[in-house]
Amino acid sequence: MAPLQFVIALLALSFVLFVDGASKEEWKSRSIYQVFTDRYSQTQNNTWGCSDLGNYCGGTLLGIINHLDYISAMGFDAIWISPVVTNTDGGYHGYWAKDFYGINYKFGSSADLHSLVSAAHSRGMFVMLDVVANHVGPVGYDFSGINPFNSGSHYHDCNGCPSSCNIEDFNNAYQTEHCRLAGLPDLNQDVSYVKQTLLQWITDLVQNYSIDGLRIDTVPEVPKSFWTDFQNSAGVFAIGEVFNGDTSYVAGFQGPLNSVLSYPMCFTLRDVFGSRYSMNNIQNRLQEYEKYFTDVSILGTFIDNHDLSRFLYSQKDQTLYKSSLTYVIMAEGIPIIYYGTEQGFNGGNDPANREPLWTTSFNQQASIFQHIKTVNDYRKKAQVWNYEQIQRYSDDSFYAFTRGYTFVALTNQGSSGSTTSRTITYHPYANGTKLCNLFYPTTDCMTVQDGKFTVYLYNGESKIYYPV
Repeated sequence: MAPLQFVIALLALSFVLFVDGASKEEWKSRSIYQVFTDRYSQTQNNTWGCSDLGNYCGGTLLGIINHLDYISAMGFDAIWISPVVTNTDGGYHGYWAKDFYGINYKFGSSADLHSLVSAAHSRGMFVMLDVVANHVGPVGYDFSGINPFNSGSHYHDCNGCPSSCNIEDFNNAYQTEHCRLAGLPDLNQDVSYVKQTLLQWITDLVQNYSIDGLRIDTVPEVPKSFWTDFQNSAGVFAIGEVFNGDTSYVAGFQGPLNSVLSYPMCFTLRDVFGSRYSMNNIQNRLQEYEKYFTDVSILGTFIDNHDLSRFLYSQKDQTLYKSSLTYVIMAEGIPIIYYGTEQGFNGGNDPANREPLWTTSFNQQASIFQHIKTVNDYRKKAQVWNYEQIQRYSDDSFYAFTRGYTFVALTNQGSSGSTTSRTITYHPYANGTKLCNLFYPTTDCMTVQDGKFTVYLYNGESKIYYPV
């Protein structure tokens, strides 16, 4: 082979290896920090707030680069960023596409996106890009300004839809796939031009910017057969949004896509820790997961995101929040933490849950920041993703599980609750094994005796024990 041909072949091989490196197996080892691009960091640092959370506040791609070390300091090795395509007016969130081939100038330039991906990769971080293939921005019925879908023939009409043309019954499959989501024109993937253009678009987007994975918006609103082709065209790991609490329904989209966001478990965790429902609900939900999902280990596990009021909005107890975060990071699945969680943000429904982070001066000493860092760092050190989650105890106010030789103990009693203690007899440890608590490794240790040990949780704390 001629030298030039050899170099070209080597470069091609390196690209294939790079894309393959962002497989579902490698994503299992990652912890994801969800960046809401417009609210994370402005290019120039300041601590001013934002007077209108329903419009652009000034966050940029360069701003993310400037504070990537803040993210990695918490132990995260992947970021999920907002959709980057050019949006219609007011699309600060990125979900109102206007030009699929342009980059939202409010966020920055194509060069800025390349720089962000390069900066993340240089730190060993994956980049997950949010994308939308279901709809475009709110242009009514004048599609002339949408590139490349500028004809009414590219969209579903309102036949068979309610008079509003909007989805009013998400249990109605026809409405969900054919009608508009909150007035947003609904692309018709049954049209060959629409389908093929979207498939080529995602191939090019992933390859041009070396994207490692995708978060895909509004998945149930598009036929599953399209997502199979979309997943194949992307060539990287993808997590789909199925905003629904029915496990059997949500699980039906794992297959067409690698993975989905773990909405059913999110709702369960909010019930258990936010409303202090029985912790047996975790056990019940996991039994459903084992029944319906093909691979629980790659589901996106979370407690907060940009579509939900923040946990601390309705439940002010940060101890309960920390316990829920311990579960999210240590349980089976890929943990996803929404920006601002670490600073104790407590905004209500959209857009109040989309606060600017820069007002905190990126404080790394915040209590929840340190909690996330401690658990994330341990997750990576222990490589817990290599071990299944085995339930060791469950009742109304106590839940425990292991990942390998790591023992996680949780309660929903909160900071004002009484001491919670349980004697554990079902565990993987030999007599004489000394176990120490990750959060107090020199002062909170115990030894397994007579095949058992007792866990004490004070003031609603969570504990992570490991053998020493």
